Amino acid sequence: MRYYLQHYFNPDFNHLNPTPAPRDGFSDLYSLGYVQNAINGQVLAEIIPLEQAGEEPDPRFIRNDATFPAGANTRIDPAHPQYLLAAANGYVFYNGGRITVKCLLNVRQDISFQTGNIFFVGDMAVHGSVRSGFSIQASNIRIMGMLEGGEVRARQDIMIEGGARGGAGQRCLVTAGGKILAPFLEKVEARSRSNIVVEKFCLYSTVYAGANLVVREQLYGSTVNAYGTVYVGKQLGNKAGLTTKIFLGYDPLNIRHLEKIDDMISGLSQSITHLNAVAGHLPPGSNEASRKLLKLTEERKQLMRTRDNLWTCLHADEKLTVDCCLTVPGIVYPGVEISIGRAYMLVERIYQNVSFRLCYDDIIVQPLPAQKKHES
Repeated sequence: MRYYLQHYFNPDFNHLNPTPAPRDGFSDLYSLGYVQNAINGQVLAEIIPLEQAGEEPDPRFIRNDATFPAGANTRIDPAHPQYLLAAANGYVFYNGGRITVKCLLNVRQDISFQTGNIFFVGDMAVHGSVRSGFSIQASNIRIMGMLEGGEVRARQDIMIEGGARGGAGQRCLVTAGGKILAPFLEKVEARSRSNIVVEKFCLYSTVYAGANLVVREQLYGSTVNAYGTVYVGKQLGNKAGLTTKIFLGYDPLNIRHLEKIDDMISGLSQSITHLNAVAGHLPPGSNEASRKLLKLTEERKQLMRTRDNLWTCLHADEKLTVDCCLTVPGIVYPGVEISIGRAYMLVERIYQNVSFRLCYDDIIVQPLPAQKKHES
């Protein structure tokens, strides 16, 4: 008896020759389908009798026995042995004549119009840069070049060896379920559920750290929200007094959510004010304008209830603020704004080698131990 190997992926897929996806009658040059994702447990192939393979079966996949060319990270379904399954998250391809799933995707070029945006279910290493306007998403991500105004999203950790920089009109976003490591952040929005470590400087950026933020050298022109502590090694703020804000003690995810809700409430309030002028004197539901007014008013009420719930969560965080601390062994310039829980402080003079922490609902400044000089 002869058999046929039926594939549930494209066995001839070539990532070096991707094809733009059609969208609204046009080719989407940002969606090239660079990788064939496979999820653990997904059916990759099936052995069927040759007579069920159709009129013109591909001769390459006609087999004399009911065996699979199974490679790494694949397994036969014990309950249904005619199916070959993925045994890990990754991408599926033929490697040396065997169906294989690889967990690490190496992109050996820039993320650009040659690759399009990439969504991958495993870990990704980019041997180049992420160009402006492009995005990648994976489990763990390592970028050996720069992030240049693009977007990077990781379910776990992100390492950007060349640094991240946005620019005029360029959205630059880094968001991780785990840690973020980078030599510098400039004009970037960085979000992490864990620690963020910046080896050099963080400038003109918005940072949400679910645990702690470490900036080895300079931080200014930025807004930082951190659940735990912030360390700035050499310089916090600058001589020009650029707006630099540090918020400690609240869950940054709730802070972001609250900011979005406040923007939505503000927009709804403007629309409600306009509709009140047009239809506020009419009975509810009497015409389109009054029905819209009723709908927007209810939406705003729901958002305000959600905002109240978020504030309840934020207030619950305040009992942990006693452990929050801003530490600066270097220099702190006037103009820096510091909030720990509900306490607020505007730095009005230069400080050096100090920490800022909460004491009886006030922010106090404490000198750090003198740093010992290494003997020559």
